[in-house]
Amino acid sequence: MASSRKQWRHPKAISEHAFDKLHVINCTLAELETALDGAEIIEERELDDGTSKELLLVVDWKRPLHVVVVVDDARREERIVTVYEPLAGQWTADYRRRR
Repeated sequence: MASSRKQWRHPKAISEHAFDKLHVINCTLAELETALDGAEIIEERELDDGTSKELLLVVDWKRPLHVVVVVDDARREERIVTVYEPLAGQWTADYRRRR
């Protein structure tokens, strides 16, 4: 899958886990919201429950971030389930593909 810019179709929700991860990496919710404007979808797959899961790459922050989002059209929401700093050894230099 070629990466594409994330287009938000529904309001965003953030899980408690993702909120806690932001604290660990010293990123505010406001900083994440701003950085998500330029996020790219680098992986996407359909889940068994009718939702889809997207892995986003955010480069418009202090360091590259990966953000996992579950798109739930039935509930009309996009849930940010986790946020993390990708490990260089597990990703290509641009953090877009797994090694």
